[in-house]
Amino acid sequence: MKKKVLITILFFTVLMTFGQEKIITQKFTTSRVEKIDYSKIYDKETGEKINKKDFIKIIENNPNLQLDEIIGVNGKIEKYLVNLSKQNNKIINNRKNPILKGELFPNFIAKTIDKKKIELNKFRGKIVILRFELEANSFRFKKQEIKQIDSLINNLKNTNEEIKAIIFFASNETDIKQGFDLPESNFELIPNALNFQERYSITRFPTTIVIDENGKLVDYYKSIDEMNLNKMITE
Repeated sequence: MKKKVLITILFFTVLMTFGQEKIITQKFTTSRVEKIDYSKIYDKETGEKINKKDFIKIIENNPNLQLDEIIGVNGKIEKYLVNLSKQNNKIINNRKNPILKGELFPNFIAKTIDKKKIELNKFRGKIVILRFELEANSFRFKKQEIKQIDSLINNLKNTNEEIKAIIFFASNETDIKQGFDLPESNFELIPNALNFQERYSITRFPTTIVIDENGKLVDYYKSIDEMNLNKMITE
């Protein structure tokens, strides 16, 4: 029987586990256990690389080690930063500050469930709607809100030229295909996007944000009724 890990809406607390075969992993409360790539471990203060043998000794002595991730434009982890000066501290939320209104939104390169490569910077001149969801096949997926956004988009002329809509799901392709039954939707669907959610400091699900034609963040939206796409396009 397929096991399924429940996804919580808590901060993405990072835990370190140490197995009998000295396999180090990060366990996320959101949906995954990821094996750490030993070639990407660095001392946060000095910038020096930490080899596998030394890192394992550090973990043995301190299983609650604070570890920061550097996530790249493609949503993959580029580095793990070990904060050796805080080895005895409890794990804290290591999220970076969220992107603010009016700031240039950092680029991303991602693949959809249809294996289509999309890049944010190539959408300059368009309004971009980014939606961050956990699952598509459970009550956590606010399908009605997606329908509302689709309705707003469809009510505008030349929507393909004016607006790009994307959903980042934390869940995998199979779960999305099982739960996302809106074949006429305007949204591109990106699976396994937990790292993108981390990269952009998303802590609330669902979260909807809008990026203007110049690539700057317009706002975070809790209510779809607050989104006036027509005004954004005409301004």
